[in-house]
Amino acid sequence: MPRTGGEGTPVAGNQPYTAPKLAPGEYPRYNYEGPRPTSFKESPMSADLVRQGEILPIEQRLPVAEDVKVMIPYDEIGVYGGTVRVTATSLQFVDSTGLQYGLGMDGQGLNLVPELFTSFTHSQDGRVFTFTIPRGARWSDGYPFTMEDVRFAMEDMMLNKELMPGLPEQLRSPITGKDMKFTVVDDHTFTVAFDDPNWSFAESSAINIFTGVKGCPRCFFAPSHVYKRYHIKYNAAEMPALLTKYNQPDWIKLVTTIRNVRGFTGIPSTAVPTTYDPAYIYKGEHYIPWMGGWITKEFSDNHIIQERNHYFFGVDPEGNQLPYTDFFNTYRVESREVAVFRMMAGESDWLRQDMVLNEMPLYISNMEKGDYSIYKHDSPDGADSTLTVNQEFTADAELGALLRTALSLAWDRNSTNETVASGLGIPQNMIPHQSTPYFPGEEFRTLDTQYDLARAKQIMADLGYTDANGDGFLDRKDGRGPLTLFSQQTVTYFPYIQMQQNDWAKLGIKLDIREDAPSTGQRALNPSEYFEMWSSTEGGTNPWSSSNQRVAPIAAHQGAPAIGTYYATRGETGMSPTGADPKYTDALGKQAAAGTYPADITGSLKKLQDLMTEGWTVSMLSPERIALGKEMFKINAQEKYQIGGLAFSGIFRALQEKRNNFRNVPKNWSPASAYPREQFYFEDGLDNISHNGNRSEKYTSISFLSPNYWD
Repeated sequence: MPRTGGEGTPVAGNQPYTAPKLAPGEYPRYNYEGPRPTSFKESPMSADLVRQGEILPIEQRLPVAEDVKVMIPYDEIGVYGGTVRVTATSLQFVDSTGLQYGLGMDGQGLNLVPELFTSFTHSQDGRVFTFTIPRGARWSDGYPFTMEDVRFAMEDMMLNKELMPGLPEQLRSPITGKDMKFTVVDDHTFTVAFDDPNWSFAESSAINIFTGVKGCPRCFFAPSHVYKRYHIKYNAAEMPALLTKYNQPDWIKLVTTIRNVRGFTGIPSTAVPTTYDPAYIYKGEHYIPWMGGWITKEFSDNHIIQERNHYFFGVDPEGNQLPYTDFFNTYRVESREVAVFRMMAGESDWLRQDMVLNEMPLYISNMEKGDYSIYKHDSPDGADSTLTVNQEFTADAELGALLRTALSLAWDRNSTNETVASGLGIPQNMIPHQSTPYFPGEEFRTLDTQYDLARAKQIMADLGYTDANGDGFLDRKDGRGPLTLFSQQTVTYFPYIQMQQNDWAKLGIKLDIREDAPSTGQRALNPSEYFEMWSSTEGGTNPWSSSNQRVAPIAAHQGAPAIGTYYATRGETGMSPTGADPKYTDALGKQAAAGTYPADITGSLKKLQDLMTEGWTVSMLSPERIALGKEMFKINAQEKYQIGGLAFSGIFRALQEKRNNFRNVPKNWSPASAYPREQFYFEDGLDNISHNGNRSEKYTSISFLSPNYWD
């Protein structure tokens, strides 16, 4: 097949497909807009199975030509064959290794775009959303994917009050709180409607999960020919035997149990028909068919083997059915250090976790030896190494009342950046990139982020703190020793906390820290902790895209969990806005005003929720929404609910290692968006797990720091 040589250097020959070139910092296009293929080709592996009669011919496996998903290769048209090898501290199941949803997020992570669904439109008033499903698509077991799979998932699971007593806020009308309304229009079209304009429905990163099997019973489609067996409406006669087999008290718990088949593992134990039969229900050993590029065939605690899905609905621009590779295997190792050293030895084709910024010189110095390159996928959120301050902390009244600004001023972010982030970060508040719609201005980006130890000390002195015994730490006002904070962090953030420990000691605050958990992920805030460090992967560029954001307390996450719970449950549980409570004061003894939450001393948390509510009903780029978004970021910069650290450095899910012969890995991608891994392939189809000592003959090592990275 046509190839290119070097990093973007074409070799002689015709080029029927040329990959779009990214400008520095640009995100790849997600939807293909070029000429559509009218004929299709398959892998040798698939062709062998067709000859053996194991699977249908390619023309019957794919949707009709007009509805096939055409994906954009980032480097070039690939070559079939090989096994992807990922060596890391966590396993990658089929539900996280490629496309499998009805909708995905675009390259920037801002908008929902069609993935399995062939179209996604909305009415002018933002109340009705229309979907079309591909004609002729099939599940990984070969059974037809039809509107019945959508109707069953929506009516019998999602909107079934026994299974789902309450829907997430993204699926309810923003003002009335009523559930969405589902309607089948025809065999390939359905709508979702709301009482009120619900523009965030077209932006929410949760919706792409709901529009797939992974979220069941919160799902827009499901393999009804398998799931109906466990639904009381369709299989009441067998239900007592199934409850006994799975040791469950009722069919509700049974559905939850069977949807949690690990990694959607397995293949049918009995033959599944390839023609649609409305009465058919699979009765063999349980498995869950899939729509994504791979099927999990085997797994253990330390190893997963995934095989290509021969019925995958996507192709490249020349009509080659994806994925290119035959297998996608993950090996779990005992520590991050082992994962990194195996990566540097060339024993991982692709790694998007376990790497940390302060080790960049080590990674780069071993690139040539390990025959790999280092990419960095930048999130535009602007919230790397941000401290979320626990507004509801009451375990220690004095610490709970401390003024946050002093901590911000006493953090030498420039020193932290140079020491542990290889100078790649930008010191600032939790503010999205200036190219995004909700950037509130330079004044708020840098407000109180300059290192000013003298001012920080004066704030603490004004609050009445002194160091009477001369030990270098400020004394608690209650006489119980030095002013001491505590935090534990994952390995990703631990070096940053160590720098803060140094800086805050100069202010006179003792910070006790402990490294927690070996992985590079984030962890929940311990109730005894004053703050938690995190990196945003979504919500900063568009706060209305996810409840898993820190711009406003609308869910039960760290920062203001009880306040967020009250909002999310519409007042059923959580902290009610009952006004003043002596348990909650600021450093000057001030309490909340009437009509606000007890822990919301200034009333700004309630205001953030109100701004968020108002924004649900207007479109993303409308002047009203833009003004609301900017105001929310301004409030956060002023109040220091989130103490901003570094931005755009690439701490969380950003560093990417790839072997040089492993192609079509994009040079930039938002962590919040869908990630089409089905287009990955090996140079000449020769993988590295089966060819010991294999090295690329066409591509050399490069890092995101190289001047020719974007060439």
